[in-house]
Amino acid sequence: MKLQLSRVQFFLILFIVETGVSYISFQTELINSGGRDSWLIFIVFTLFHFVQLLFYEKFYEKLKLNAFFALLYKLWWIILCISYLAFIDYTLAVWGFPSTPTYLVICLIVSVSLYANLSQPETAVNLGVILLPLIVIFLIFIFMSSGNLVWTNVFPIGTSSGEQWLVGFQKSQTAYMGVEIYFIFRVFVRKSQIIKWKPLILYQLIVGTFSTASVVGAQLYFSLEELRIIPEPIMYILKSEEVTFVKRLDIFFIYIWLTWSIINVTLLGLSIRVVHFSKKRKHPQLQIVLLHLSFVILPLFFLRVNFIEKIRDHIHYGYIPFAIVFPIIIVFMNRRRKQPCLNESSSSSQ
Repeated sequence: MKLQLSRVQFFLILFIVETGVSYISFQTELINSGGRDSWLIFIVFTLFHFVQLLFYEKFYEKLKLNAFFALLYKLWWIILCISYLAFIDYTLAVWGFPSTPTYLVICLIVSVSLYANLSQPETAVNLGVILLPLIVIFLIFIFMSSGNLVWTNVFPIGTSSGEQWLVGFQKSQTAYMGVEIYFIFRVFVRKSQIIKWKPLILYQLIVGTFSTASVVGAQLYFSLEELRIIPEPIMYILKSEEVTFVKRLDIFFIYIWLTWSIINVTLLGLSIRVVHFSKKRKHPQLQIVLLHLSFVILPLFFLRVNFIEKIRDHIHYGYIPFAIVFPIIIVFMNRRRKQPCLNESSSSSQ
C-alpha cells in the first residue's frame, strides 16, 4: 500500500484510536473496580503503556504479521468496530437521538468509513485533523467544571486492596484500546522523521495527561457512591454545567464525541485494510464494501442494555493478547527466522 505518514500524522492516528469511543465511559468501570486509589492505578498503568510504546518502537521492524496473526488482528479489529458501533448508537439514543432509527444512525457512521476506505489511504488519515479544534473546545468546556471539584474525594490514598489494584489495572486497559496499531502504521512513517525518546515522551505526556485527567476529574467531581450509577461521567459533568451561550453542553459535546468516534472506527477500518491488502487480492473495493456491510448489520444484534454492559465489562480482555502477548510472540518468531512483512510486501495501492 502506498502510504506515507509524517510523525505528527502517525501520532494523531494513535491518539484518536486510543482515546476515541471509550473516552466518555471507561472512568466509571475503572473507579468502581479500583476504589479511591483508581487515579493512582491509572497513572501506574499509563507508565506501563509508555513501556509498551518503547517496546513497539524498538522492535517494530520485527513485528511482521504472518498470515495467521494477520487474520487474528483483522478479526480483533472487526470485533472492536462492531462493539464500538453498538455502543455509539446506544449512547446517542440515550443522550441525543432517542427517536432516530438505530439502523439509520449506524448507516450514517459506517458510510463515512466506507467512503474514506474506498478512497486513498490519506483520506482516512487526514480526517483526524478535523478533531484538533473540537478537542480544544471540549477541554475549554470541561475546565469550566473546576469550581465544583471536591479534592477530598481522592483522599486518603492507599485504601484500595490488592484485588482492587489488580482489577483496576485490568479496567485501565480500556483507555488505551487499539495501541497495537502502532506497529501497523509505524512502517509507513517517513524515514527522515526519526521517532526516538523525545517524540515518544511527548506523545505519552499528551495522551497520558488527557486520559488521566478524565479519571482524576471524575473522582473529584463525583463521590464513589455517585459513580456507581453514572455510566458516562464526562457527559454528566457537562450536563451539570450551566452556560449562557448554549442550553446544554452535553448535547454540544455529543456531536464532538460522535465525530471523534466516527474517525476512530474509520481508522480501525483502515488498519484492517492495510493488513488485508498487504497482499494483492481480487476485487478489493467489493471486499471493503462487504466489510462495511457487516459493520451495519452485526451491531444491530447487540443493541440491548445487557449486551452493552457485557461489552463494557469484557472488551478489555482483548488488550493483553493483542497488545502484549501476541507482539512478544511475533518478535520472538521473527528474530529466529526472516519472513516478508505484510505491511510492506504489497505494491498495491488499494
